[in-house]
Amino acid sequence: MGGGSSKSKARPSTAAVASPGTAAAKLGDVLKSAGVRKVILIRHANAQPRDPEAAAVEAGTVLKPDTPFANAWTVGDLTRKLTETGEGQAAAAAAAFLDSFALKAVICSEATRAIATQEIMTHSSEYFARGGAGHLTLHTLHPSRSGTPDCEKMFGALGYGTLNTYYADASVDGCEGRGKAIFREYMNKVTGELHALISAGMASFAASGDTVGVFGHAVFLNAVAVAVAEAMAIDGADEQVATIELGEAQGILCDADAKSISLSKA
Repeated sequence: MGGGSSKSKARPSTAAVASPGTAAAKLGDVLKSAGVRKVILIRHANAQPRDPEAAAVEAGTVLKPDTPFANAWTVGDLTRKLTETGEGQAAAAAAAFLDSFALKAVICSEATRAIATQEIMTHSSEYFARGGAGHLTLHTLHPSRSGTPDCEKMFGALGYGTLNTYYADASVDGCEGRGKAIFREYMNKVTGELHALISAGMASFAASGDTVGVFGHAVFLNAVAVAVAEAMAIDGADEQVATIELGEAQGILCDADAKSISLSKA
C-alpha cells in the first residue's frame, strides 16, 4: 500500500462558485489524476437502534433552531453500533463483491456503524482504518451533517427508499414537488466536497488499485452516487441511480471505464 498522511480530520469546503457542470468535470479530472476508475458506494450494515435516553438528552442540548428537522438524525445517531446481524452482513458483502476490487482508499461517514462496516469489509486493514493513510472522512455523508435542511426534513418524514420516491413526493410540508431540486442541491454540494477531499488526500492513496470505497447512509449515499457517476460522464446517471433502493451492506458501483452503474450485493 502507498504511504502518506490521513486527511480524515479535514473538512472540505463547498464549491459554491463553480457551476454544477464545471464542478462535475473537476471531480472527474481529480478522480483520473488519482488513478480512480471505479467508486463503490456502500450503505452500512444493520445497526442497533438509538438509545431513547440519549435521544431525550439531545432534544434539549444538541438540536439547533436552524436545523429543526434533524431530530431523528442528531449526534447520538452517529454512535450506533452494528448488530451481530450487521457484522455478518458486512462479512458476507466483503466476500461477495468488495474483495474483488483493488482499493486505493476509502471515504467514510463519521458514524460508528459506517466505520465498523468498512473495517469488517476491508478486513481490519490498518491502512484503511480511521486515522490510517488510506482513510478519508466526509462528514456530510451522514444526514445530520449534510448541511441541507430540506433533505434532512424529507428523510425524517420518508425514511429509506429510492431517489424516485423523494422526487415524486408531495406529502412533506414545504417540499412538495421539489424533491429533485432539493437533492440536486446536496449532489452539487457533495461534488465540490469530494473534489476538495480527494485533491487533498490523493497523495496518501495506495500506489496500486483503481477503486475507492465510500461508506455511508441511504438515501444520501444514492445522491452521492449520482454526483460520482456524473463526474465520470456516465449517461443518464440520475435516472439510473434514482431507481435503486440500497439495502444494508449493499453497494452502488460507478465504473468510469465501462460507463456503467450497477448494484452490488451479497
